[in-house]
Amino acid sequence: MSIVPSLSARFASRLRFTPSPCAAVAVALVAAVLAGPARAQTEQAFQLCAGGGGTALDLQIKACTALILSGDLNPTNLAVAFDNRGVAYATDHQYDRAIADYDQATTLNPDDATAFDNRGLAYAAERQYDRAIASYDQAIKLSPKNAVFLDNRGLACAGKGQYDRAIADYDAALKLAPDADVFYDRGNAYADKHQYDRAIADYDAALKLDPLSAAALNNRGLAEAGKGQYDRAIADYDRVIELVPKSAFAFNNRGLAYAEKGHDDRAIADYNHAIKLDANYAAAFYNRGLAKQRNGDTAGGTADIAKARHLDPAIGKSVEGGG
Repeated sequence: MSIVPSLSARFASRLRFTPSPCAAVAVALVAAVLAGPARAQTEQAFQLCAGGGGTALDLQIKACTALILSGDLNPTNLAVAFDNRGVAYATDHQYDRAIADYDQATTLNPDDATAFDNRGLAYAAERQYDRAIASYDQAIKLSPKNAVFLDNRGLACAGKGQYDRAIADYDAALKLAPDADVFYDRGNAYADKHQYDRAIADYDAALKLDPLSAAALNNRGLAEAGKGQYDRAIADYDRVIELVPKSAFAFNNRGLAYAEKGHDDRAIADYNHAIKLDANYAAAFYNRGLAKQRNGDTAGGTADIAKARHLDPAIGKSVEGGG
């Protein structure tokens, strides 16, 4: 049997859908043309449609839909309603509906950079990275000094494995505004290029701005492990577990670091905890199986690896030649 690497888990970059910045303006415009109860109802509908403040998604969608169907809105306000309903759909992971609404918003108001950015986020969520990048291009053309738009395009480029393009966007975003999320994203891109020193430097910068970022701590641990600095990695995973005690990722990753140090008993204890937290965590079963086999528990290891492959049939196949 060939040597099979264990499987680590990295916290992924996040999506940030943004309600239209035109919402408050839209309410003001409505107030100018409506009066009495109709005005009050429409203002309330716009406030609900804008979301935020704990507004339930179904209420946000209903409010936006009522505005869209009312026939009372001018094109600018109608675009706001479509954009904000798209945000609600996207937050609810209904990306096709979100994209359809963003299409309407950008058609009605082709100067709304936020709607182009949000459409890019929805395409990226569906891994349609070329379409996402095209939407981000439009957003950046309209608002070239928006660091968030540059960061989001960088994430889409990274999703395509185009890490140098991604880093260029992150560089541009950081020149505009130092931001923990962007340092984190650039660190991920450097880590994907196996440039671990640069990745660690970016995670350090992210943590300086946001010391409680479990994602940056976890991913810095992975970069340190990539350099063979397992004690440093374990220290970072310890901190993640303090911050997020139910992070199966962190227990799995700390187990990997212990295994690399030859401490398979500690590794198995961490994999046990990861599996307790997530009974369908294929990588933890797989890693525990390898550790058990190294510890002489062939039957237990084989059972764990079989369980991992039941959960994820592709696990380990790229290394073991499909066996």
